[in-house]
Amino acid sequence: MNPLFYLVITIIIEFIVYIITIRKNVLSLFAYCLLINLVTWPLAILFYELYALFWIIEIGVFVIESILIKNLAEISWKKAIFISFVANLITALIGLLII
Repeated sequence: MNPLFYLVITIIIEFIVYIITIRKNVLSLFAYCLLINLVTWPLAILFYELYALFWIIEIGVFVIESILIKNLAEISWKKAIFISFVANLITALIGLLII
């Protein structure tokens, strides 16, 4: 399947998590989600192809996305970490099921 399909699925799922948990302007949340995933997703794919350490790479994505969510959405660290964890857990598990 086309890798862009997986990116779109990731963005949709994480956007839904953002809407449910952050509750700010939907357009801003979509922009944050898109920006965050355009930063982390290509890096994750690159490192996966080089090292194939799925869960280690996911932890790295989780950390980077926590930082980006906190700064972009201007929320607490606790909330940003929770959102990143939930969003990445869901997309990682779905990714494992699809791949």
